[in-house]
Amino acid sequence: MFPSDDGHHISRRLAIIAFGVSVGFIACGCPGGAAEPERLRLGGTGMTLATMRRIAEAFVSTAPGTTVEVLPSLGSAGGIAAVAAGAIDLGLSARALTPAERGKGLRERAYARTPIAFVTHPAKTRCEIGFAQVIGILAGTLTTWPDGTPVRLVRREPSDADWIMLQDLSPDFAAAVAVARQRPGLLTATTDQENADMLERLHGSFGMISIGQLRAENRQLAPFALDGVRPEPEALAGGRYKLARTLRVIWRDLPGRGLSAFLDFLQGPQAHDILTRLGHLSPVDGVS
Repeated sequence: MFPSDDGHHISRRLAIIAFGVSVGFIACGCPGGAAEPERLRLGGTGMTLATMRRIAEAFVSTAPGTTVEVLPSLGSAGGIAAVAAGAIDLGLSARALTPAERGKGLRERAYARTPIAFVTHPAKTRCEIGFAQVIGILAGTLTTWPDGTPVRLVRREPSDADWIMLQDLSPDFAAAVAVARQRPGLLTATTDQENADMLERLHGSFGMISIGQLRAENRQLAPFALDGVRPEPEALAGGRYKLARTLRVIWRDLPGRGLSAFLDFLQGPQAHDILTRLGHLSPVDGVS
């Protein structure tokens, strides 16, 4: 079960759209006298934005007269809500639709998987960790690294899909996540970009980020090997690394011509090459 963002955060993210914020705008010019270009608006989970901008750049080079605007982070729930409201054309989600969301006429398609890594500030030279140590960091029983540096856990909001994944790993993880959510003094990141900024800035930091976001945004972070396994796409494909997120696109009813073309492009070889280069694999049926 994936709880949605609370009403305040969804309203705040939809307000970004209402006020016409256009960070990440990608355009393909039209010759004089041509018809007004078709415009697509995309938004949702922050872990996909940098990758989707690169795919959009490749797409508009093949579709003269089309523009693609990739909005700042709305979160998965915010992107889904924006599609349902007709505010954007395509939502970007790190979780599946709920039955209630499907009941609003929304449709979804998985387009990639990417490993989810535990990471720290790049000053650390030895990056290995075990599940037991992660539980200790979350619960606050492990507070320093072996070199004596304080562990600076960066917390996410309760609706964050990666932290929900953690709590679903085992009863011990569920208990540790519950403690982490109540611990005083922790920094809480509200978006994937804010999360990455905090992890890069804080010496001794500890948190989670997708390999896709890390590579697409060229983040200076050190991923941990988890119980001896590096969070690489090859390890995920071989079943040796288990923590991953399946990424989805969300749209409403039947897509128009421009959106249909973009959805087709997303399944094509150019997009596949971009996704592979940035740490993604093809989706697997039945994998969330």
